[in-house]
Amino acid sequence: MCRLRIQLFFFLIICVFSLNAQDGFLVVNNILYQGNHHTKEKVIFRELTFSIGDTIYLSEIEEHFKRSRLQILSTGLFNSATLNLKNYSITHGKSDIEILVEENWYLYPVPIFELADRNFNVWWNEQGKSLSRVNYGLRISHYNFTGNRDPLKFKVHFGYTRKYELTYQRPYWMLDNKLGIGGSIFYSDNKEIAYKTEGNKSLFAQADDERRLLSRFRVGPELKYRPDLNNYHALRLEYHHNQIDALVAEELNPNYFLDGKEDLRFFYLEYDYSYDKRLLNYYPLGGYMLFANIKKEGLGIFNDFNNLSITLGFEKYFTIKEKLIFGTRNKGKTNLIRNQIAFANNTGIGWDQDIVGGYELYVMDGTDYFISMNNVKFQIFDKNMRTASWLPRQFQKMNMSLFVRANFDFAYINEPTYKETNSLNNRLIYGYGPAVDIILFNNFLISFEYSFNDIGEQGLYLSNSFVF
Repeated sequence: MCRLRIQLFFFLIICVFSLNAQDGFLVVNNILYQGNHHTKEKVIFRELTFSIGDTIYLSEIEEHFKRSRLQILSTGLFNSATLNLKNYSITHGKSDIEILVEENWYLYPVPIFELADRNFNVWWNEQGKSLSRVNYGLRISHYNFTGNRDPLKFKVHFGYTRKYELTYQRPYWMLDNKLGIGGSIFYSDNKEIAYKTEGNKSLFAQADDERRLLSRFRVGPELKYRPDLNNYHALRLEYHHNQIDALVAEELNPNYFLDGKEDLRFFYLEYDYSYDKRLLNYYPLGGYMLFANIKKEGLGIFNDFNNLSITLGFEKYFTIKEKLIFGTRNKGKTNLIRNQIAFANNTGIGWDQDIVGGYELYVMDGTDYFISMNNVKFQIFDKNMRTASWLPRQFQKMNMSLFVRANFDFAYINEPTYKETNSLNNRLIYGYGPAVDIILFNNFLISFEYSFNDIGEQGLYLSNSFVF
């Protein structure tokens, strides 16, 4: 009987220790930062899933560290990030957490030699690789000007487009580093103008005397509010003043600004919202995002333009198995005011991220549209590599990732006005094909895509992007 009691006693002890191992926790005593020579600690802190004083279950530490590491890398400020427990006290159940980062290079005073067209593929295939469609000048970009993840960009360039631009964003300003401010001022003019879309391709023209056919000016402030890790709000107010030469309004396209106008002035107010739980947001490896945009163009101060549009969308990424991920990005936009839109303001599919694979050479102007971009990608390489000791500290180690990807995209564009000569509007379009993505320094993405579309075309397309 005594032996049975001893065995039962030891059995109960084992059960208690098992429960403690499963439900044990630690309290975050302090957060230690290493390697952030220029970046303020609060910038890193805003990306963490925990704070000083938080209680974390031991079973959840790995997930907290993974999520926080990817959030830190998503800023584009760091080449690498590592999180470790330090000074752990079993007696008090407290531990420090050490965050070790390696900063990227932030200052880029570089000469400009860039293409004026929508993308490399349009310039290469449609514009005959013409050097006359190249911009040259100087760009000074500091992506972490005061260490607050505050980008300052100044650009002046000539060539195809004469442009002057200055922008600044300060995301960590007040309300406990949740409210940020920013603003921009922009001017550009062109001797050549894309005055009409036919066959879903832009038609260009210039005057015989090479006078400037288009000028654009905009200026305005911006407020950004990030109350927590995943919620983002932005409010922008801008003044726009665009002008075209009489040649455009009278001969090339009277509907460029509508009704033969040569001058277009308006204020616009725009609100952006996103709930972002993606892992590594510049190249998502999991999670999801919801986003919305409401834009009112024309606030009644001028009578040149009046439009109200709303955009909704979501992204979702599923881990099929380790390193194999399925992703889908879906977006829809509609104009709530159903008046005819000036050609210059009637953009749809074919700009920025909204491109159906295989249709890189086309534009689909549209009052309303829906686009779905889907892919399966597999990571075949991911490594931090040493470069050369004589390079600046930020370039002595480079992270490189390589993915192979298979795409299937489709879209529908509704266009009630500019449709007679654009057969890709008001119908479903789709494209598909394989791709290779290369990511360098956790902020520079190069993609090679070989795409097929539903009108029987195929080709190799190149694109690149910066995280900042």
